[in-house]
Amino acid sequence: MNTDFTGIRSVHYIKDDPGLIWVKDLEVSIGPDTPLDSMSILTPNVVRLPEGGFRMYYTGLGPGRVIDVSGGYILSAVSRNGLNWTKEPGIRIDVHEPNATHRVLCPDVIPLPDGRWRMYFEARVSDRPTVVLSAISTDGLQWKPEEGVRVANSEWSFGSPRCIHVESPDKPTGLEYRLYFHHYSYPMRTGLGAQNHIISAISSDGLWFEVEPSIRIAQESEERESYAVYAPEVIRLANGSYRIYYSGWSDKIRGGIFSASSPDGLNFIKDAGPILDLDRPLDCRMVSEPCVINLDDGRCRLYYEAENQNGTRRILSATSG
Repeated sequence: MNTDFTGIRSVHYIKDDPGLIWVKDLEVSIGPDTPLDSMSILTPNVVRLPEGGFRMYYTGLGPGRVIDVSGGYILSAVSRNGLNWTKEPGIRIDVHEPNATHRVLCPDVIPLPDGRWRMYFEARVSDRPTVVLSAISTDGLQWKPEEGVRVANSEWSFGSPRCIHVESPDKPTGLEYRLYFHHYSYPMRTGLGAQNHIISAISSDGLWFEVEPSIRIAQESEERESYAVYAPEVIRLANGSYRIYYSGWSDKIRGGIFSASSPDGLNFIKDAGPILDLDRPLDCRMVSEPCVINLDDGRCRLYYEAENQNGTRRILSATSG
């Protein structure tokens, strides 16, 4: 175990299992009220800051976009308590050549042993399967895309990444990186035979990943997963086990947050039913893309993208019971 790197416990790590009981908060976390995000807000990802408080990265789209062809980019906001958020000016990551010319979305930010931050994100070019790319930052605000592609396949689309640190004593840093992400058919197909699953890949340096065998979360339910399972939020627990929150989407129901548990981060057992569903005006048309943080009072908060009855998309949250 790399005892010099406390960052291993700063993201995707919660001491005690947050479980299955969540109460939706009344407040809106991030609403569409600036030129950069007034058209759409999606895919929250929250990290704790070394100086205290939190930063949320999310996908936005609005008339104030800098690049006309951009279909989405990464923005950010900060909070002291995880409930009230202040948007930060500017764009963290925008579309760029050669593998992200149409849209960037689904950010996941992790600390690195050298004190920098790395962001994994889904990237789209209009005529190719989606891929997972990465960017690097010293301050969490100014980001530089890293060369190459983290995971890609000419016949499958990959995206909605989440990366966790895995202790590996035989490695020089004491760490490996496991990346969880969705595996979609390309062109996109629906139905339980489409293989729109959640899979994973492993890396010694966080840049070159090898896809691991088997499926982490399988597309199985006709009622809730006939389109896909995706958007894994993986949490390491103090007892060495794992909790995953993820989205399921069907041809009839646009989302829902589900859960599964695992002793090793590879073999997951699904829990019954959704833990958050489409059941109030603020989120009656979409519930998707979970992200979980631990709060200073011992509870946890789950952020998710939502769409209301008027088609407005924003970030909402729920707190553990």
